[in-house]
Amino acid sequence: MTAVTKMRPPMRFTKILFNVPILAVLLFALSGCVWLRLLEAKNQLADFDRNVRVSIDEGYFHLDFLNPVLLSEDFRYLTKLHPSRIEKLPAGYRWSVDFRQMDTGDRPGRTIIFRMTFNQENKLSGWDFSPVFLELAPATFLEASIRSLGKGKVDEGRRQLKVAAGDLPKLAAAPPNRKRILEVLGPPAEESTKDGMKVYTYRFEAEAAPVEVGQDYEKRRVAVAKLYFNPVTDDLIRMSSRFVGLKLAIDYRKLTQLASPG
Repeated sequence: MTAVTKMRPPMRFTKILFNVPILAVLLFALSGCVWLRLLEAKNQLADFDRNVRVSIDEGYFHLDFLNPVLLSEDFRYLTKLHPSRIEKLPAGYRWSVDFRQMDTGDRPGRTIIFRMTFNQENKLSGWDFSPVFLELAPATFLEASIRSLGKGKVDEGRRQLKVAAGDLPKLAAAPPNRKRILEVLGPPAEESTKDGMKVYTYRFEAEAAPVEVGQDYEKRRVAVAKLYFNPVTDDLIRMSSRFVGLKLAIDYRKLTQLASPG
């Protein structure tokens, strides 16, 4: 049985952008050591099957890092929120950050959870994405996006990693659709249109204390997911989200060769 306690040491999520079809990672204000470890992790993704194992466990999309590089102190350095909780494991510990859905009225909100597992050497050995998040970014698309990072070209001067559209795989899987999203998350906080697409905006709030008191720190607790739907087919065309410093955007048309909305 695992023991669960509230975590006190500060964690800091890096500002990261995964942008598909141009997949990019932006890393700001990093110390040299953290930057080098992130580059080493990126290089491991270039030989994905040797360094990473993927599985689905109790609905969670799980990445098992076979040759861990990143340290728990890196996350302390990069994040400005405490995690929601810490669990002691037989061979290490796990940090979790919970994001509760906002703007749901009388309806109970859904929760998106990110879990990071560290081994006894304080190295990141696993990362889990919760089932609700997989409704926005299904496992097939999420794995393809993460694999693509290993093909990216690094601009060390700008500390940026980009993956060209031509290096992305073409998937046979169907993208999420609007009906399913409404079944899981209910009506959006905002609904609008942009470039002929129907846009749903959902908001979440991290159930985690900021490392310092102040309005800017409180703002970091709010996460946003924007979903762009084809108005004819109701397929999800693009998903753009920001959870603390983790920014994930997937253009499903580029991965599935979907036609643009008319």
